[in-house]
Amino acid sequence: DSELDMWMESTIFPALNDIPALSGLIDTLIPLGFNYQRDNEMATWAMAEITYQITYTN
Repeated sequence: DSELDMWMESTIFPALNDIPALSGLIDTLIPLGFNYQRDNEMATWAMAEITYQITYTN
């Protein structure tokens, strides 16, 4: 799991922080964590659920 943790932190989190369409809409996008679901039959990861704290002003 630690290899997948490092991949999420080095690849997915930076990519989600660099979305130009969101930059004018939100003030902060703070990753709080992630949770994985494993496909036990295939012995692979099926998905990763990411939780963020998002703040914005109107």
